[in-house]
Amino acid sequence: MQNFRVRPAELADLPRCLDIDAGYVTRHVWQMQETFEEPLEHGDEELGMGLGRSRNQILGKSVTVNLPVFQMSLSPSRLPRPLAVSGPLNDQQLLGEWKKTDLLLVAESVDLEPHQAVLMGDVPEPSLDEEGQPVMYRPAPPDILGYIGVSVDRTRHLAWITTHAVQLDFRRQGVGSELLSEARNWADRHRMRSLLVELEIKNYPAINYFQKNDFFFCGYNNAFYATREIALFFGKRLEKFS
Repeated sequence: MQNFRVRPAELADLPRCLDIDAGYVTRHVWQMQETFEEPLEHGDEELGMGLGRSRNQILGKSVTVNLPVFQMSLSPSRLPRPLAVSGPLNDQQLLGEWKKTDLLLVAESVDLEPHQAVLMGDVPEPSLDEEGQPVMYRPAPPDILGYIGVSVDRTRHLAWITTHAVQLDFRRQGVGSELLSEARNWADRHRMRSLLVELEIKNYPAINYFQKNDFFFCGYNNAFYATREIALFFGKRLEKFS
C-alpha cells in the first residue's frame, strides 16, 4: 500500500497531473429508457346532450385535466466485451478547467522516514561508487497519484467536482476517496449546500465509485455533451445547509 498525503496543488504539479491517465475499462454501462404518454381524450359518454360540454362542466364540478405522463428509468447492462474509454478531457481542456477551479488538490506519494524504513525493511542495500565508497541514499521525488478540482456556484451555494482522476496503478487503494473527502470538507467549511458531479452515462466505474461515497442520483441531461452522450448528475448534501 502506497503512503500518500493530500495537499493543495502547486504550479509545479501540473505537468505531472497531466501525465495521469483518466481513462477506464468497463464491462458494464448504464442504459436509459424514456417514455412519454399523451393525455387520454374524453370519451363521447362524457359529453352532454349535444352541448359539447362534459358532465362535470354541466354539474358545475371542477374539470380534471389529464397531463402528459413522462417516465425515465436507468439500469445497468453488461457489454459483450470490455470497453476502453479515454479520459473525457485532453490536456488543453483540462488546463482550461483548472484555471476555473476554486480548489485543486493532489495526492502525493510519501516516502518512509529512515527509522520507519528500517523497521519495515524497505531501505535498499547501499550501492558503491567507482572508488568503492557507499553512495548516499536519496529518495526519489514524490509522485502525484491523483487530483481533484472543485468549482463553486456561490449564488446557489453549490460546489461542483469538475476534474477527478487517480493513476491506474493506485486505484482502489483509498487515494480517490481521500481526495473526495478533503474536497467535501473544504466545501462544507465554505458553507456549500451540496457537492455535485456530472458523469457520462457509460462511466460505470465512476458511477459506482460516487454511489459508494454516498452520492445520490439527482438528474440527467441528454443535451449536455457535444457528443450527445447523456450526462448523469450525482450529489451529496453537506451538513451546514442540510
